[in-house]
Amino acid sequence: MKNTVKKRMMLSLFAVLVLTFSVIMTVFYISFTGSIKKDEFISGEAAASFAAVEVNGDKSKSYITTRKTDSTYQDVMRDLLIYTHDSTVSRISVISYGNTVGYYIYDTDGKTLGTKVAYDDYSSSIKPQLIECRESWNVTRGMTNYTYRPVRTNDDLAVAYIIVESAVVNDELPMVMIMVGAVSLVILAGISWLLVYFLRRSVFIPIETFASAAAAFAGSESRSNLDDDFRRKFETGRTDEIGHLGQSLISMMNVINHSRDDISTAIFDATHDGMTKAFNKRHYENKVQSFRNCSSLLVIYFDVNNLKLINDTLGHERGDYVIKKAAEYINDISFEDSMCFRMGGDEFLLVTVNRSYRDMISLVNRLDADCPVILSAETDSVKCSCAYGYAYAKGNYVYEQLLAEAEENMYRKKYEIKQQLNMPER
Repeated sequence: MKNTVKKRMMLSLFAVLVLTFSVIMTVFYISFTGSIKKDEFISGEAAASFAAVEVNGDKSKSYITTRKTDSTYQDVMRDLLIYTHDSTVSRISVISYGNTVGYYIYDTDGKTLGTKVAYDDYSSSIKPQLIECRESWNVTRGMTNYTYRPVRTNDDLAVAYIIVESAVVNDELPMVMIMVGAVSLVILAGISWLLVYFLRRSVFIPIETFASAAAAFAGSESRSNLDDDFRRKFETGRTDEIGHLGQSLISMMNVINHSRDDISTAIFDATHDGMTKAFNKRHYENKVQSFRNCSSLLVIYFDVNNLKLINDTLGHERGDYVIKKAAEYINDISFEDSMCFRMGGDEFLLVTVNRSYRDMISLVNRLDADCPVILSAETDSVKCSCAYGYAYAKGNYVYEQLLAEAEENMYRKKYEIKQQLNMPER
């Protein structure tokens, strides 16, 4: 290349090579290592969250007890392998710890179900926590970061720990590079005024622009496409190494965007019902424990009247239409922080946490005012309606009893609506 940074620096002074090397390396390391270091723990937490969605506590308990796998086990194993292949995470393991040894349930590094894992010095020091299986933490050991996340059954029994491994940036390198830069600056102090002017125009300004733009990109949740203003910060119009770096950063950020989108899509698909976009039952099972520990809780059980009749009479396409309308109605009346789960074919559960009695009354009044809600189209010969039942508790409560109360109230309301609309008993 005719117009390289190296040739410009050779024309100025031979000594510029030494100082430029130390300054460029220092600026690059300080600018990018900070974000990389932070991303080590972020990537570990993201991988642990993904694995927690994929790994079912009750299923895992069955696998480690029977030592037998099924298609669901293979699907989860495949998803974990894909994740480690497409991310900076080097390994994801799920290990069940006992009093003497641990046993692998899942492992992306090739350990099969039931393979023993002995306690080492670190795991022995935290043996009670591993067996109790409740806490989450991050720890750095040697050149590896470890993220620990517990897996428990729906009955809140200990099962295993998700352990995510990711690499550590060498912490000694920044000090070595700073010392080299300082020595170089002292030696070349006499020509620093020439050097600063040249480096500021040719290197510092572009790199600072890249670093600030990269930091803004790292702080954003998502950029589906790099906008023109953002792209111009990397497109210097230069043909030297700085120009190529800008283009490489654009390409890298485009790749990161695609990876973010893929992971977000995978997590959404794993936690949501495909037809209604409500949360699915697997996600509900993962959230049940948190519902047991709220200051207040409102649960509303919904059921569709006459779904079977409309399926048998008009076809499943009309039945699917009714289910979607039910989900739309529930979403319309919900608070922004409420969670709607599709529990079965025509059953939905709306859960609202930490709300006041007044909030609950306003939502219930809306339900009562809308009742009966007709979900089928006017042209359909079979009419389908939405039955509901609710229960509210504040302070101490038993979640299962609250859920049973809501379901019982729903069946009572279901009967009332059928009598009101003269619906058949089906």
